[in-house]
Amino acid sequence: MLRILAGGLAVILATIAASAVIIARVPGAMVPEHNASRTWLIEHATLFDPETGTRQAGRSVLVQDGRIARIGPDGMSGIDPDIPRIDAQGRTLMPGLIDMHVHVFDEVDLAAGLAVGVTTVRNMGGMPFHLPLARRIDAGRLYGPRLITTGAIINERGGRNANLLHELVMGGDEARAAVRRQHAAGFRHLKLYSNLSRESFAAIREEAAALGMTMSGHPVEGTEDDPLPFTDTLPAGFDTIEHTESIVWHGLSDNTDPDGARALAQTIAAAGATVDPTLVVHENLARIVETRGGHLLRPEMEGYNPVVAGFERDTFDFWSRYVHEDRTQMQAFYEAFTGMMHEAGVRLTVGSDSGIMASPHGVSTVREIELLVRAGLTPLEAIRSATVHPADVLGLEGKVGCVAVGCFADLVLVDGDPLTSPSILYTPRGVMRDGRWLDRDALDALEEAGRRPSELRTWWRLGRHLLAIG
Repeated sequence: MLRILAGGLAVILATIAASAVIIARVPGAMVPEHNASRTWLIEHATLFDPETGTRQAGRSVLVQDGRIARIGPDGMSGIDPDIPRIDAQGRTLMPGLIDMHVHVFDEVDLAAGLAVGVTTVRNMGGMPFHLPLARRIDAGRLYGPRLITTGAIINERGGRNANLLHELVMGGDEARAAVRRQHAAGFRHLKLYSNLSRESFAAIREEAAALGMTMSGHPVEGTEDDPLPFTDTLPAGFDTIEHTESIVWHGLSDNTDPDGARALAQTIAAAGATVDPTLVVHENLARIVETRGGHLLRPEMEGYNPVVAGFERDTFDFWSRYVHEDRTQMQAFYEAFTGMMHEAGVRLTVGSDSGIMASPHGVSTVREIELLVRAGLTPLEAIRSATVHPADVLGLEGKVGCVAVGCFADLVLVDGDPLTSPSILYTPRGVMRDGRWLDRDALDALEEAGRRPSELRTWWRLGRHLLAIG
C-alpha cells in the first residue's frame, strides 16, 4: 500500500513539476539576449512625427539606454563611432502603435502585437498574472509591448451581460470592497461594465477618486428596475468610453436616424469625453454573418487562443447561422457615427478588443486604424489615434507615441508613407522596443510565436483569476 501511495504521489508531483515548466516556458523569440544593446544610431531615416504631421528625410536618431537622446541630420557630429548602427535606407521611422483595448490571456498575445509594431497596450480585464507579466517586460526579461492593465471587469451581479470572468458586485458596500481589493492587489485602473446599478456606480466613482484610480469602460446602463441614461456616464470621468457599438445601443437605442446621431455626437464632444470605438470587433461579427462562418477560418485566426474560442463557440455558431443583413448595415452605421463623433470634436483612440470575438492580436490594431480612415478620419488623424491621443489619455505624453528627444525608444520602421497607405503598418521592416532592436527576422519569429498560445497556461491563469474574484 505504501509503495502504491508513494508511486501515486510521485506521479502527482511529476505532473505538477511538468506543468510548472510548461507554464513558465515561453517561445525563445520572446526572450531578449542577455545584455542586448539599448543604445543605437538609426541613420538615413525619413522621420514621421504624428504630433506635427511632418516627414523629414535624411535624419538620424541617437538612442541611449532606451530613450531618444538626440535627433539631427545624417552625419551629425559628436557620435561615438563604436555605437551600433541601423541603416534605415530612407524608410519611414515613426512611433510605435498604442492599442487601448486588448485582452491578454497568454504571453504570445504580446508577441503577435509587437510583430506589427504595437509597442504599448492597455489590457481591459486584469487577472493576477498581468501585473507580474508587466514587470517582467519592464525589466527586459521578455519582449512585449509595454503592458498597462485594468483590474478585473466590475459588473453587477444578476446583470444581463454578466460574465464568468467579471468581478460581480451588488450595491455600494460590495462595489467599494471590489475597488479596494483591486487597489490592494496593485491595480491602478478600473474597467466598468454596462449593467452596474446606480448605487454600485456611485460607490465605485467615490472609491476610485479616494484611491486615485482611473476608470474606463462601457456606458453604464443601470438595472432593469432602475435604468440610467447614457448621459450619466459622461460626467463620471472615464478615461475612455468603450465601443461605438455600446454607445449606439445605449445612447440611441440602436436608432440610426442621422439627426439624432449627430446630436448625440455633439453631446459627447461637449462633455470632453474620449471614445475608444473598437470598430474592428463588430466588423468581425458582421463578416462571420456574411461568410456563414468562413471569416473564422482566415489565416490570422491561426494564433487565436483555443481556450477562448471554446468559450465563444456557441456565439460563433449562432452568428454563423444568422441570415439577416442587419449586422452589415449596423457596421456601416457604427463607422458613420464614429465619423460624426470625430467631426463634432470627440477625441478618438485606437482599440481592437484583440483576444476575444475573433479579433487576433496585432493585425486587428492595424485594421482598426484602417476602419477609422473609412469612418472619415484622415490617415494622419487615425495614426494620431494610435499614438498621440492614447499617450495623452494614459498620462504618458512625451514618453510614448512620440518621436522626439526624451521619448522612450519605441519605434517602428516601415516601407513607404503611412499617410498614403496605412496598410504598410501590417509589415514593418523593424521595431524598436525600449531601445532593443528587432529586425525583420526577429519580427517573423515573434509572429510565429504569436501563433502558439498555451492552453495549459491559459487554463492556469483563468483558474487563479476565478479564485481571486470568487
